[in-house]
Amino acid sequence: MKIYFIIFCLSAALISISCNENFNPKAPFIEQYVLNCIIRGDSVAQVALLGKTYDVNGYDPSTNSVDPSVTGALIYIKCHGKIYQMRDSSIARTDTSQYKGPVKFYYSNSFLPGTNDTVEITAIPKDGVILNSKTTVPNSVSFDRSPVYIKGDEAALDLTWVESDGGDFFLPRLKIVYSKRNEIPQVIHTLEVPVSYNYSGNLITPIYPGVSAARGLEYQRSILDDYMTKVSAGDDMENYQFYDLEFDLLIFDQFLSGYISTTNGFLDNLSIRLDEPNYTNITGGLGIFGAYMLNKTSISLSDNYLTQLGYTP
Repeated sequence: MKIYFIIFCLSAALISISCNENFNPKAPFIEQYVLNCIIRGDSVAQVALLGKTYDVNGYDPSTNSVDPSVTGALIYIKCHGKIYQMRDSSIARTDTSQYKGPVKFYYSNSFLPGTNDTVEITAIPKDGVILNSKTTVPNSVSFDRSPVYIKGDEAALDLTWVESDGGDFFLPRLKIVYSKRNEIPQVIHTLEVPVSYNYSGNLITPIYPGVSAARGLEYQRSILDDYMTKVSAGDDMENYQFYDLEFDLLIFDQFLSGYISTTNGFLDNLSIRLDEPNYTNITGGLGIFGAYMLNKTSISLSDNYLTQLGYTP
């Protein structure tokens, strides 16, 4: 028995040494350009980031102190045969824990896409290197059987929408829009409403909707009432004037939806990824080129509902 135990120990040691010699968590380094650009369907201001991959001594990428941004490249957007060149710019960096200089980017302030537009981006960081990608701006949605008026007797707000593309992901936001009567000049304020609460002992944490493929969600009236009351917390309720509830819905294209689905779409809060995929749709390099569209709808607040809460309509 003793000899078998010795053989087992020697074998385990040899396997361990062999594994230690062959195992390396770092793949061979290949320098590549990285282009990231998200086309905004609600603005003429479009921004792109261009950089390069980098290597570090050891395994911690945060030890790199040399900004990998690439300046001086030719970057342009093409849509309907028209070319919009993006220009170099920079802005002061708020987090200087790793890089000290400004954030460098490229921008265009003259391109506003339409729904279902095919948009192409091309970046030429140096001679002989071309990065390219195409995407289609998602279509708008139509809101289906969603409330347009809150009377004060609803148990919940059910918001649903219909899309024509299929497979898109959405990010919804519900906001209370109000102003203060004694504020001069008048300022329009908003307060975002959570979709639920998380209870942990005496701690109550608001939960806001995340990115999802769901085509609808429900807000409990009790939570809406709670946040309507929070607007005037510690102040005279007669000082507040309410306009409506604004529901914003961001619609992501197939590439942004694919990126979200691939990187974290199937995870729960307790999961840890050890093999996160390197999602890219950039030809000639790495990165993401996508687009989103913004849809809005308003929900009116009745005088009866405001009176129930203690406000003066």
